[in-house]
Amino acid sequence: MSVATYQTLVPSSLVQYCEAMGFLFGQVERHLYKALERGEKLNNLKKEYSYRFGINARQFNSVHSSVKGKIESLHECYKRQITQLKERIKGLEKSVKKLTKQLKSTPSACALKGKSPRGIVRWKLHQKKRFLAFLQNKLTRLKSQKPSLIFGGKKLWKDQFNLEANGYVSHEQWLSDWQDARSGQFMLVGSKDETNGCQNCQITPDGRLKIRVAPGLEHLFGKYIIAQGVQFAYGQENINYALEKGLALTYRFVRKHGQWYIFCTTSRPDVLIQSRYSNGLLGVDLNPGVIGWAVCDSEGNLKDKGQIRLNLNDRSTNQVEATLGDAVSVLVDIASSYRCPIATEHLDFSKKKTSMKQQGVRYSRMLSNFSYAKFLELLSSRTQRYGIELIQLNPAYSSVIGMLKFMPMYGLSSDTAAALVLARRALRKSERVPANLARFLPVDRCRHSWSYWNSLKKKFNGVRRHRIFDLNAPNSGMVVTLVDESVPIGTDGSTGKRTRASIGR
Repeated sequence: MSVATYQTLVPSSLVQYCEAMGFLFGQVERHLYKALERGEKLNNLKKEYSYRFGINARQFNSVHSSVKGKIESLHECYKRQITQLKERIKGLEKSVKKLTKQLKSTPSACALKGKSPRGIVRWKLHQKKRFLAFLQNKLTRLKSQKPSLIFGGKKLWKDQFNLEANGYVSHEQWLSDWQDARSGQFMLVGSKDETNGCQNCQITPDGRLKIRVAPGLEHLFGKYIIAQGVQFAYGQENINYALEKGLALTYRFVRKHGQWYIFCTTSRPDVLIQSRYSNGLLGVDLNPGVIGWAVCDSEGNLKDKGQIRLNLNDRSTNQVEATLGDAVSVLVDIASSYRCPIATEHLDFSKKKTSMKQQGVRYSRMLSNFSYAKFLELLSSRTQRYGIELIQLNPAYSSVIGMLKFMPMYGLSSDTAAALVLARRALRKSERVPANLARFLPVDRCRHSWSYWNSLKKKFNGVRRHRIFDLNAPNSGMVVTLVDESVPIGTDGSTGKRTRASIGR
């Protein structure tokens, strides 16, 4: 079963209790974190905190679960920060090496308004070296420090040292926001062994919510606090299913923008897989501006194709998510109509994004708007709900194979051709080099096919894509000029050596 989280507003009758419980939960959370950092034993802390803060054992377990998750997240963020710094340093080192080489070949004078190109390059190189030294020192300092957790947020903590610049009139105003940030949530962990999936918070299908009040707050709210009419606009049927089957339900109460929300996390029933490999496969190739898709039959022959245009430039996070959600909806509808699985590439752009400043404005803008992780998250969620199998593949050489083999064969665009390659790869179909391209390869071929596609990628580097269609034209008189390779370059089998890649007649 997959896990899902649903949210709804907290009834007004529970707001006062949420404020008090959030303050108590925050106190226990901070003290528990310090105690765990000191290495104290959890069982001893459980008995001590139950008496000291007036909470029961299950509420203590909820606090510990929250703190444990934050500590794990802290260490993961620490590791990722170090990795990103290393990637940025690697990108800067490449830029320094490139500028150093450029400086040697740049003239020292220029007739245009007395400017010196050599001086400009030298200035850029100096700034890159300064920034490189700064990042290297930062990495050394980061490795020598132990990561620390600030409840309330590091940014808000620093705001107190410059109140006016951060919109605060007085320190008391900042202190109020700081206390709200440290007491704006609490969690009640559930278990399948408990009544209605949770001992401290129970909901019924008719919307009756019953919460066990912490013993330290019973003098204010009594032993239990009850609210009526709690319904989830999305996921109510899955919550009712969990109640019926005795599954665990975990509740998280969070204050956002002055409003309290309930987040209910539970397992949702898996939908039976409706897709079949015998019906073919839908391949999806995601690019910053367009999604190419292609459907092939069980033998790998093209059945259908298309494109979904995307405009993610200058969009907010919610707008990007909405645009990708619409595209995912279309793709799942296509797969449902053919009753076939979906194959997509498995990519990770996190490393590339860390050094994108060194790649130019256009490349940086493309990467910053490219939300592949969100696209994959939305696609995975929707395919699970509709019973469509999702296959993630290694996309190695999919663009090259599609461009050189299937683009001229079917008259496809480069993205739909790559999507067809992914669909065929999921069906484990052959990716052998076709006969019209075999003349560019050695006669003795016993290596993996990807090795030869890599060789072709290098040979056809720089060839305009619309010229690829000439590869299948018989007796076209096409001449292929390759990069520093003595290979057949004409239809008569003659050989030659060239320094620039192009295709002509």
